[in-house]
Amino acid sequence: MKSNIPFISLFFALLFGYGKAGAQGDETKSTTGDNIIKLNIPALVFKNFSVQYEHKLGHKQSLAISARYRPVTGIPFQKAVEDYIGDSSIRVDLGKIGNIGINAEYRFYLGKKGDMRGFYMAPMLAYNNYKGDVPVNYYDYVNNKRIDKTATFKGSMNTVTAGLQIGAQWKLGEKIYFDWWIAGPSYGISRGDFNFTGSLNDIERISLQFELEKIKQTIPLVNVEIPSNPDANGAVFKVKGPWAGIRAFGLNLGYRF
Repeated sequence: MKSNIPFISLFFALLFGYGKAGAQGDETKSTTGDNIIKLNIPALVFKNFSVQYEHKLGHKQSLAISARYRPVTGIPFQKAVEDYIGDSSIRVDLGKIGNIGINAEYRFYLGKKGDMRGFYMAPMLAYNNYKGDVPVNYYDYVNNKRIDKTATFKGSMNTVTAGLQIGAQWKLGEKIYFDWWIAGPSYGISRGDFNFTGSLNDIERISLQFELEKIKQTIPLVNVEIPSNPDANGAVFKVKGPWAGIRAFGLNLGYRF
């Protein structure tokens, strides 16, 4: 996390240092250049590298393409995730997740300034690939004593969603811009497979099957399918069906050229 401090310091320095210059620039002709490249600064704190390229199509319209990458690592906001799932069958503290995503927006700027400034609304289409580990609790009995264990399911999931992004973009300096993603709800489909490979006896298979059935019934907004019961060599579950998400509170610092 220490490596992200220079980026955050740069963000606030530019935000306040160029604020006055941006106000003066509004009184003159718009900066030439039809492109803005942007970096989502706060996302770096969570090991999420997110960049966006925006190209002007008209006085009040533009096309924006975002790319996001997060390496497979620990799950952020673990307590909030545990509360959301509401099922002790999953060991969130041992879970891992990574992500590669692409998001396309067609922006309509609604204010008088236009020229990629002001409040905007943008229909969007997004593709995301998630990879990671889902640790599931189960147990065995040895000499009439319960032994708690964890089965780590490894796999990936793909989602395709469509939605509406709402945000606002300001000019801070001659070529410095600030883009705030206020809220971007989206809805679509998902499909994924997660597998656990390991030796299971009869008690372990029954226990793991019970925990998977609990997950299937309790996780909100996600359809979990169990195509077959756990066997002596492991277990599998699938994710398929509707997928909902929201992109919000992105704070992006950009350079126009």
